[in-house]
Amino acid sequence: MAKYTSRYVELGFYVNGELKRFVNGEYRTDNEVDIAVLDALTDAVREESEQPAEEPKKPRTRKTTATETSDE
Repeated sequence: MAKYTSRYVELGFYVNGELKRFVNGEYRTDNEVDIAVLDALTDAVREESEQPAEEPKKPRTRKTTATETSDE
């Protein structure tokens, strides 16, 4: 996901005739057309991704219960 910031809190821009707006100076998108337009804007700055594009999956761990046997 691409994240853009702007010094303008509600910067607006058009993509294929549709008005899109920044919210609180931020805009996030996965849409390639939006990204192309935002890359061309001088008032929008692309930030580094906070999360990697694909997070590695953690191996599942199986919880085992230990059964205690008592010799009485």
